Formats: sequence, C-alpha cells, structure tokens
Amino acid sequence: MSAGIDHSQTPHGQAEPAAKAMACWLDCLGNVMESMTQSRAKVASQRSPSNHMQEGVSWWSQSLSLLEQPSFWIGAPAASWDALGRVTLSGLGVDEPSDSDLQATCRDLIAQTSASLASQLTQQSGETITSGDSLPVGAPDLGRALMFLWTLDVGATPIKGAVVWSGAFLDHCARFMSEAPLSETGTPEAAPAASDSPKFAGLNMGAIPELDLRVKFVLGQTTMLLRDVFKLNVGSVIVLDRSAVGNADIVIGGRIVACGQVVVVNGNYGLKIKPYQEAARH
Repeated sequence: MSAGIDHSQTPHGQAEPAAKAMACWLDCLGNVMESMTQSRAKVASQRSPSNHMQEGVSWWSQSLSLLEQPSFWIGAPAASWDALGRVTLSGLGVDEPSDSDLQATCRDLIAQTSASLASQLTQQSGETITSGDSLPVGAPDLGRALMFLWTLDVGATPIKGAVVWSGAFLDHCARFMSEAPLSETGTPEAAPAASDSPKFAGLNMGAIPELDLRVKFVLGQTTMLLRDVFKLNVGSVIVLDRSAVGNADIVIGGRIVACGQVVVVNGNYGLKIKPYQEAARH
C-alpha cells in the first residue's frame, strides 16, 4: 500500500487539468457503458481527500502516446470489477459469465474508454494522441500523482473505484487544458468558431456541404455469443449471412441507402452501385 501525500504539496497547475481529465474520462466511460448496455449510467467523481490508497484494490495501468510510461491508472476492489463486468455482460445478453469473461469485459471497457479519452485529448490539443495497452499492475506510486474517486450508479449497489493521474501526464495536459472551459457535461469544450454563413434553426447551413459522412460497405453480418467472440484468434473463420457473390449494402448514418456489387479498382476494393429497381428487390 502506498503512502498518502499532503495536498498542500500538489504541484501548481496540476489540479485544473486533473479535474478536466477526470471529467473527460467519466464521460467516456459513460458513453462506452451506454453503447454496450443501451442505458446511461450515472457517473460521478471527487478528488480523494487524502490521496490515500485503499487495500484490496486491483489496478490497471493505461498508456497514452504522450508518454513512454503509464499516463494514469484505474483501480477498484474485486467486487466492483466483478459487478462492472456483470452489468455490462447482462446488457449484452450474457447472464452467467465466467471469471475469464468478466475479466475480458472489464479490460475491454478500460481499453475503449481510454481510446475515447485519447480522441477527446486529440481534439483539445491539436496533436494526435492514441491509447496504448491496458495492463494489470500493482498499486501505483503516488509521488506526484493525483487521485480521484469515481462512482458508477447502475443499480442498488454503486460501483466504486479510483483513477490516479501521473504528474508527467498532468504537466503535459496543463499546456492546453487550462484554457478550455468545462461544458455542462463536465468535458472541456472548444471555443465556437465565427462564421458568416446563413443559419437555420441554429444550424450553420454553409457548413453542410463540407460535412464528413462515414460510408460503410457491409458484406454481411452474423450473431455470436460474447464468450465465442472471446475465443476468436488468428486463423478463426466467421461465416456471414450472405453469399460471396451477393450484393453489399451501402450504409450511411446507420441506414441502408443503396446496394452494389463488389469490384476491384487499381488493387483496391470498390462498390458498383446497382440500379434502383435491383436495389429495391435486394
């Protein structure tokens, strides 16, 4: 168990980026949980009053491309990790998960939350930040670190844990987080850009032609149990619900807008859109 530190010795300028980083992390965790369980959990945090490490906490270190060493650590008692995994898997239709299923689910939650946090930090800093490995570790050293306690309210018993932010990570974030105001959700927001384009119902109409839309070509799909997904490895074969010579769907914004035939153009995959009548039959 690591010794606590006196808050009066906290390096100047770290408290604000730590609070904003924590707000971002909580928002990302809530988004990831919602995507898996289809319900929004209540999340909250507070600065640890003593920076004192509790016993019986299992920790994961998380690296970001900003530093060679871990940027922060996520910890919780075994009962909280177990409850977090069960709540998530229950939302995915798995009612009797194994211990390995629970551990893999918690690891996936941490990885997805960290990837989302890295994306938010990229937007705020203007530099590309990516997330690295999430690894089980011992209790972190609290030398120049700041600890926050978090609570995830998903039922009768709240799930509780802690996040420890490294001093080196906070020093880096202080360069851009200190100037970013917090939004109503607690995440730092970017300053609005001025525009002379006409607006309709508060929307900038001039920006519409410049919007980026993610276009997906869907060759097929299937349904798998989560425990079967965990067993996938190099060389595993997943059989889809569509013939190899069948049409592929063109999906924009979650809607199928057309279908087409898969072709190869200059060594790259492409899609030849089919006539409307044939697409309608498809």
